Amino acid sequence: MRVYLAATGSGMSNKLKEQTINKCKPKYVLETFFNGEKKCLEAMSIVGNNNFLLDSGAFSYMNGAKITLQQMDNYVNRYIEFIVHNNVQYFFEIDVDNIFGLSQVEEWRRKIEITAGRRCIPVWHKGRGVEYWKRMCRDYGYVAIGGLVFHVKKQEYELIRKLVEYAYYNGVKVHGLGFTKTKELLNYKFYSVDSASWTVAAALGQQIHTFKNGHIESRQLRKGNKKVQLPKLVAHNMIEWTKFQKYMDGVIY
Repeated sequence: MRVYLAATGSGMSNKLKEQTINKCKPKYVLETFFNGEKKCLEAMSIVGNNNFLLDSGAFSYMNGAKITLQQMDNYVNRYIEFIVHNNVQYFFEIDVDNIFGLSQVEEWRRKIEITAGRRCIPVWHKGRGVEYWKRMCRDYGYVAIGGLVFHVKKQEYELIRKLVEYAYYNGVKVHGLGFTKTKELLNYKFYSVDSASWTVAAALGQQIHTFKNGHIESRQLRKGNKKVQLPKLVAHNMIEWTKFQKYMDGVIY
């Protein structure tokens, strides 16, 4: 199972980031186009094209960032240009269903695929329904489940597990966007997942993460501890998550 590190451009100086990357050598990286072309190129340079996932940035728009239809059209054009110019192999559709509707999302998907000459990774949200998931699995070899960060209730995880199994037994790869339940990953037949927990936890919660017994363990540092240097904490967490990443890379169902 591939575990992609997201947000590798956050929390560290360029020098510390370079030192940390050279030390731990991440295998898989994801970056969101919402952060701009420069950040995406920097992320892609860490692992190379085949081990890089380009996120559309839809998550940021579906969770508060404001945009008009015209602005989104322009954004899609930039997205396509970046994909084509940099020969990006793996990228998600612009899954802003709850803003512009599914039919508009499908129109953008077709436009991206025709212009780029390769297929998107379509992103299922629960509003699309189970039949749409089955259709995605018929039409695509690599699909994704979105909304796993904030929009899934506890009782819905059993449905997600079943959806992933349906895809798996039909020979379809599934990516879990933002799926960070490291102790439960082995219960899901994901082909890949991504996480920014390693950097968010450090920057916001001052959590130190440690790879132990096949998963990530975290503990809260004492609040108000002025000795904590957040950039070094982010670097530490990246190293530990890279250990987890390499461990999970050996998990094959």
